[in-house]
Amino acid sequence: MEPPLALLTGRGRHLDDATLLHLLTVLFTGRETGSAALPHNLLARFGSLAAVLSATDRELESITDMGTHMLPMIRVLQEAALRYNRARLPPEDVLDNEQKLLDYLTARLARENIEQFRILFLNEKNSLIADEAQARGTVNHTPVYPREVARRAVEIGATALVLVHNHPSGDPTPSEADLQMTMQVQAALEVVGVTIADHFIIGNGRHTSFRRSNLL
Repeated sequence: MEPPLALLTGRGRHLDDATLLHLLTVLFTGRETGSAALPHNLLARFGSLAAVLSATDRELESITDMGTHMLPMIRVLQEAALRYNRARLPPEDVLDNEQKLLDYLTARLARENIEQFRILFLNEKNSLIADEAQARGTVNHTPVYPREVARRAVEIGATALVLVHNHPSGDPTPSEADLQMTMQVQAALEVVGVTIADHFIIGNGRHTSFRRSNLL
């Protein structure tokens, strides 16, 4: 087998998740001998490299042979991937390229195993001011407080928001609770002169845009 760095830097190669996890294991632990079991265990438990990066610390710590170096390095890799996707967002108008926006939101939320509600705060040019997690809930519910959303929008000087939450089930179909929550947040924002540019629900490989679905 080629040395790990040769595999990693070889041009024109498409490395599957198993190979990438093997390379990461070798690079992060500094051991090539006996490093086959860990990537196998990780794939068997989580199913993909993306799911490994999104797994919780507790889930990762339950894997045999994780050692002391893998967990912090996985967190570094996850953060680097998120920053890369955020850096690809259009600097002037994040709504100008919906695919890049969805790539970023998917990287953040698609593999979360509980619901998370996030807000992208935009200025008058739809440039991103901040991306903040507002609440984390259960596997199928996240509490959202419209007055707090409106207060934070005013505090940060936003003129528009993109609401985002995930459905751990993988199905991005809006529930009745999702529709009601969106209307309540919209009503609270109207009082302070802030609009909802869109509300995305992120599933597993799928998404719903409230704007495109005429739900806003």
